[in-house]
Formats: sequence, C-alpha cells, structure tokens
Amino acid sequence: MVLDQLRHADPGSSIQVPRFDKSAFNGAGDRTVPDVVKGVAIVLFEGWFVGTRPIDPAAFATAPPPIVTEADREFARDMNAKLPDYLPLWSKLDRLMVLYPTDYRLSQQWRRQAEHQMIATGKGGMSDREIDQFVEYFWKALHPELFIQPLTRDPRFVDLVVEVNPDHSPGTVYRPQDLTPQD
Repeated sequence: MVLDQLRHADPGSSIQVPRFDKSAFNGAGDRTVPDVVKGVAIVLFEGWFVGTRPIDPAAFATAPPPIVTEADREFARDMNAKLPDYLPLWSKLDRLMVLYPTDYRLSQQWRRQAEHQMIATGKGGMSDREIDQFVEYFWKALHPELFIQPLTRDPRFVDLVVEVNPDHSPGTVYRPQDLTPQD
C-alpha cells in the first residue's frame, strides 16, 4: 500500500503515488500517470469520505433527501455495510482533519464551478445535469448529514475541523475534544 511505502521509505527511494484526472472521460475521471516522489516528510491524504465510519442502519429509515425511495435506502445501507473495510486504512492516519462545508449542498455548487473552469481550459467535463446526478449519487451513498456531520464532533477520530464558508474561505476551526457537551 502506498501509505505504508511512504511511511517506511528509505530517504532516497522513489515511490509512485497514484494521481487522478477529473477531466478524463468527459469529467467522469480516471487514474492517470502516477507522480514519483522521494523524501516525503508529510502526506496529505484527501477524499470525500476519509474517516467515515459505519452508522446504525436504522438511521436510513428517516434519512434526508436525496435518500427518498426504498431503493435509495437499500443502496445507503449497502454502502454503510462496506465502511468496515476502510477502518484499517483510517487507522493508518496519524491525524484526521475534516474540511466541512457550512452547508453540505455547497459541494454541488463547487463541483459545477470546478467543472465549468475545467471545460473553459479545453478539458473534458460534465454537464450541470451530470454533475447533479454525480453529486447526489455520493449523497445517497454516504449522506453528509448522517456520516460527516457526526464525525466532526467525535474526538475519538477527528483531530481538527475547519468549516468552509460558501466563498471557500475558512470559517470556524475547532477540535472536537474542545466542544462542550451541549454543542
């Protein structure tokens, strides 16, 4: 695994780090040529569900939109059931910082902006309709209100939370362990 290679690398050894090109396949994305790195001191491992943990499946009975149909709820339960497979990966993280939009729906707007910018540079990208479907797929899989919001308040797993404002600027920064019980 790349994280293990980075953690235990000899100072002069080269390691191939996977890269992802969001513009590939008209915005659907795919892996691209890896970066070759040496002498890494800090690794920032990012992703939209890094650190998420399984929740009680009963939560899907009253899940927020776009989890609205029984098929949506079953899909969410299936994705939740796969999360234990990621726990060994999360245990390799020395620290977990969550960048948390003040409103999770901003992620859809921000994805549109990113896609439009990518298309403006001549790269492939998704249409607004495709973006909406793409983002909602992930909201159905691991809804931010059910998975990310509780994580931002759990000092067992999260070291730092940075709320992100609509203009992408940092908002409130806090450590979950510093929250008072009524927060």
